[in-house]
Amino acid sequence: MNIKQTSQVQKSKAAGSTSKTIGIINPGYGYERVSYALKLVEFEYTRLFTLPIYRVVKSYAQFLKHTPFVFDFGVDLLHTWNSLPISRKPFVVSFECELPRYLGRVLPWQMNYGKKILNSNRCRRILALSDAAKNKFILDCEKSGDDDLIQKLVVFRGGIELPTPSKDIYSATGTLKLLFVGTDAVRKGIVPLYNACEKLIDQGVNVSLTFVGGFNQSCYVYGEHIPNVNELESKLKFTKWVNYLGRLPISEVLCQMKSHDVLVFPTFDESLGWVPIEAGLLGTPTIATDIFAIPELVEHKKTGYLISVQQCTDRRFVGLGTVGDELRQNLEKAEKQIENELVIAINYMYENRALVEKWGRSAKNKLEEMYSLEIAQTELSKIYRASL
Repeated sequence: MNIKQTSQVQKSKAAGSTSKTIGIINPGYGYERVSYALKLVEFEYTRLFTLPIYRVVKSYAQFLKHTPFVFDFGVDLLHTWNSLPISRKPFVVSFECELPRYLGRVLPWQMNYGKKILNSNRCRRILALSDAAKNKFILDCEKSGDDDLIQKLVVFRGGIELPTPSKDIYSATGTLKLLFVGTDAVRKGIVPLYNACEKLIDQGVNVSLTFVGGFNQSCYVYGEHIPNVNELESKLKFTKWVNYLGRLPISEVLCQMKSHDVLVFPTFDESLGWVPIEAGLLGTPTIATDIFAIPELVEHKKTGYLISVQQCTDRRFVGLGTVGDELRQNLEKAEKQIENELVIAINYMYENRALVEKWGRSAKNKLEEMYSLEIAQTELSKIYRASL
């Protein structure tokens, strides 16, 4: 999708262009295309710029980054991603998990200001990327007394079209090739996955694990209880049945998804689940935790295998927000539960190899329907027209 700069749009407006212009900001997340920048007949996009105050005022960095001052010249409507813009223009906002999205310590006035923007007439639509995000937003609104915001809320998943064709060869025998993908490997569940694979191999189950990703020195899920990531990384690199690839460009990650039997995604916390979406669109089934929106993407024993984690009412890991011994106990219990269920799930797929192909093809069909570009383009045009 061709995204013009603001000056180009101003020139086209002056030349008498009849199409409406949608302004976007910071298109660097990698998957904004599921929500905006879809090719639409009557709309064009331009990238806008914001005042980067968050780089200077470090104490309020998260709040300022997600409440940006936007230079909105020459556009008719803004479409943002997890951001509540300060501008003169009407806007729609797509979000994955929570809104307002102010990570870390949030002051009451910041949350109130974000809600004020959402309640303003400028905010025309609030677009949840999943039913889980929609339900969490409704619960949050009911708790805070912002019920009117629910009238602006719709689910819009967007559309995805991968550049790589789906797999057409499935291995019916031999080693069950497992794939793990995650740049924040500890949060994504590499510890219980490694332990589960070690158990299975000791039991004589023929599996291998390919690791794509890396480690962060901190993890908000584990907090002060994060394991030594240097030791973890070293262990993965020197384990015979692990193929350690580290960080790869997306094109190579997609190729790895095609060449493996099963993606394993035992994450502790996730705002959506891009990795199982990509794998499923390529025809690779997923074993995953049933966190937040993942059950919308992976159907148990139909397109993959779901394993359970103790959760709060909003379907997120019960340990989030806890500290000290309480957090340690929650993590230990969750790790052991995930490990034990992974042993069962992986062994089940190893002993029923025909399911790998069956579930993979079903995953592809399901996710192609959920993320159809044609349907998304029609829906987004309607949203923009209604918002204008």
